[in-house]
Amino acid sequence: MVVDALPGAGFDQNSRIRAVRAKADAFVTEASRNQNFGRTRELFVDASPTVRTYVRFDVNLKGDVRHVTLLLYSRKRLRTGYQARLVRSDWREARITYVNAPRLAPTFVASGPVRARAWKAVDVTSLVAGAQDSISFVLTSASVRGGVFSSRETGLHGPRLVVETMRNDTTQSTTTTTAKLPRAP
Repeated sequence: MVVDALPGAGFDQNSRIRAVRAKADAFVTEASRNQNFGRTRELFVDASPTVRTYVRFDVNLKGDVRHVTLLLYSRKRLRTGYQARLVRSDWREARITYVNAPRLAPTFVASGPVRARAWKAVDVTSLVAGAQDSISFVLTSASVRGGVFSSRETGLHGPRLVVETMRNDTTQSTTTTTAKLPRAP
C-alpha cells in the first residue's frame, strides 16, 4: 500500500502510528430499503437514490491521540467527494438495512475530490474525540453520480483507520553523582 501523505501526521520520534482494518462494513440503499448489503466487495455512496456506507473499527483510542485518519480505496472518481460522520448507535454488518440504519449525525468531515483506483486519506480526528473502543462512520455523498469503495472483503484494499498517538513508553531517568572536587590552592 502506498500513501503519499497522511494529512496532519507528524514525524515525531515519540509518536506511534498504527493502521486498523475495518471490523465491519456495509452499505444501505433507499432503493432496497429492507435488504442487507453487508458481505459485498464494494461499498457505495450516492445522493439519488440515497445510498450510504457504514464502516466500524475496533480500536482503543485511550491516551494522547494526535491524529486519526480514515483511509478508503476508491474504485471510481468522485469529484464532489464524500462526507464522513460519526455513528453513535450500534449496528451489525449482517443485519443493517436502510430502514434500521443509525441516523446521521449533523457534523461531518468532507473528503474533497476522490481519484479512481487510489487511496483517499481523510483526517477524522475532530469527529472521534471521546470515542474509545469501537468507532463507526457513515459515509454520504451529495453526488448523483455516486462513489464506489473497496470493502473489507477485498482484503488489502479494505478500509483502514490510521491512529497516531504519543508514546507512553518513553521514560527518562536521571542519575546524580556527588564527587568531592579538589580544593583550589
